[in-house]
Amino acid sequence: MHNKVDVLICGSGSAGLCAATWLARCGIRCKVVDSRSGPLSIGQADGAQVRSVEIFESFGIVEDLLRAGYHNVEVAFWGPDGKGDSIVRMRTAAATHPGLSHLPRVILSQARFNGMMLEAMRSFNGQEVDYGYKVLEVKVDEEKAIDPDAHAVVVVTEKDGKEEIFEAKYVLVYPLTFIARSTASSNKGVTTARALMVRTVLSEDLSASR
Repeated sequence: MHNKVDVLICGSGSAGLCAATWLARCGIRCKVVDSRSGPLSIGQADGAQVRSVEIFESFGIVEDLLRAGYHNVEVAFWGPDGKGDSIVRMRTAAATHPGLSHLPRVILSQARFNGMMLEAMRSFNGQEVDYGYKVLEVKVDEEKAIDPDAHAVVVVTEKDGKEEIFEAKYVLVYPLTFIARSTASSNKGVTTARALMVRTVLSEDLSASR
C-alpha cells in the first residue's frame, strides 16, 4: 500500500527546511524525510547572505537569528608586510553592498539555523521531520502531471531495511540523478516541463556562504 501525501520533501537541509517552514506557516502539512538519524548537529556552512536573512524575516523568526548570530558588516583583506615574516591588514570593505538590504549578513552555524526552522515548524502547525529514510527512486507520471490534484510523483524510500512508497502531488528532491531518472525517456514537451518545474524541484542549500 502506498502512502499518499500532498507534498513530500526529501532532505532536511537548509533548502528543505525553508520549504517545510513556509508550508507550515501557511498551515499546510507535508511529509519531510531525511537519511540522517537525527537533526544536523555540526553545521556544513557558517553564514547567511542578506536574502536568506530576509527569508527568516518572512517566517517571523528573524529576531531570534539576529540575537544568536554575528553580524558580518565588514571584511578585512590581509597581505605580506614586505619583510617576509608577518602579515598586515591591507584594506577593509563592506561585507554587503550598501543599500542591498535593511538586514545584515549573519554568521552562525548551519545547525543553529536549521534548529530555528525546526522549532518554527513545530510552533506553526506541529510539523516534524522523519529521519532514517533513504530515497531510492523518484518517478513522475506525466499523464497525471497535467492534473494539479493528482498524486503524479512516486517516491521509493527505504527505512530500517524496509521499502516504503509514497505518492505525492508535489516533491522537493535532490540530487539531479533522480530528475534524470524520472524524465530520461520523456519527449512530451510541455508535460515534461511541468513535471520538472512543478512536480520535482531541484534544490540546493540556499543559505550559507561556505
